[in-house]
Amino acid sequence: MSTDIPNAIKAAEKARCAAMLENDNGVLSALLDPRLQFHHATGVVDAKDAYMAKMAAGRIQYVGISWSEEKVIVLADNAAVLTGRMSTNVRVEGLDKALVNRVATVWSLNDGAWQMVVFQSTPMVV
Repeated sequence: MSTDIPNAIKAAEKARCAAMLENDNGVLSALLDPRLQFHHATGVVDAKDAYMAKMAAGRIQYVGISWSEEKVIVLADNAAVLTGRMSTNVRVEGLDKALVNRVATVWSLNDGAWQMVVFQSTPMVV
């Protein structure tokens, strides 16, 4: 197993967050696996097409994202999990929200590029 996998996963997540903040759906789509299951903190689950449609329509607008307590668990040469605490300022359907969540993401190496397959967030009581 490559020792570079944790750094590659963190770089892919950083690129995903930047694409969300910039509303760059082309870059974002490339970082999301076609099998994506995006579990929002509300319990709503979106497949990739539904999530991308919400982003393209401006229904979800990310204003700020920060990670802490990041940990990468390498499962295989082509699979890893990133966990941690994510603080997000987001506008959903025009309503501003400040979220603090525990997050777990699953990443898969596809054709030489890391893509997120699963996003799961759980609200923290702070």
